[in-house]
Amino acid sequence: MPGEPKTITFGVLADTHVPDRARHLQLEILKAFKINAVDHILHAGDASSWKVVRKLEEIAPVTIVQGNRDILFGMHLPKHQTLIVNNLKIVLAHGHRSLLHYLIDKFSYFREGYLFDRYYRQLHQDYPDADIIIFGHTHHQTARWVDGQLLFNPGVAYPCRYNNFKAQYGMMSITAEALIRTRFFGPKNVIRDKMKRLMPSNEI
Repeated sequence: MPGEPKTITFGVLADTHVPDRARHLQLEILKAFKINAVDHILHAGDASSWKVVRKLEEIAPVTIVQGNRDILFGMHLPKHQTLIVNNLKIVLAHGHRSLLHYLIDKFSYFREGYLFDRYYRQLHQDYPDADIIIFGHTHHQTARWVDGQLLFNPGVAYPCRYNNFKAQYGMMSITAEALIRTRFFGPKNVIRDKMKRLMPSNEI
């Protein structure tokens, strides 16, 4: 991003699934992004509709990548996008890799359940030089440092059993000194408005 270094705040979301699983983008997400005056919005795939992107663009510029369902709805998007912000390399990806990997992962999920390490190994293999990897797909909120990389998943943005039927999303700020702060939003009995300056090997 051009210009003098300053703190950049991102609104982060994934898996909005409009209209295949939800009628519209949850209004609380739009309200939170407006109130917090986000500079940029990152959508980690499975938007399922350009209407979602256009609605988000009313608030701030949007960077979005392709999820495993987007192409079914005519959304042809990059598999990943890279941003350099205050000397940090951010990679935005959905996390499903390809249709073949998606099917293999489905089998692994039914056999073993959700395992963060399985997704991290794949993401690290695909994007070894990233400082931050933002992803979706798993429907699990995650902020974890592993081997010097921050893995950030904002959770699932449409109401479903994974989030007790209340939208999950997140925010991430990067200061001019390249310090990273994350914030989760979601059901009170999951994670609600929690903010912490991340340090290596911590998870929130």
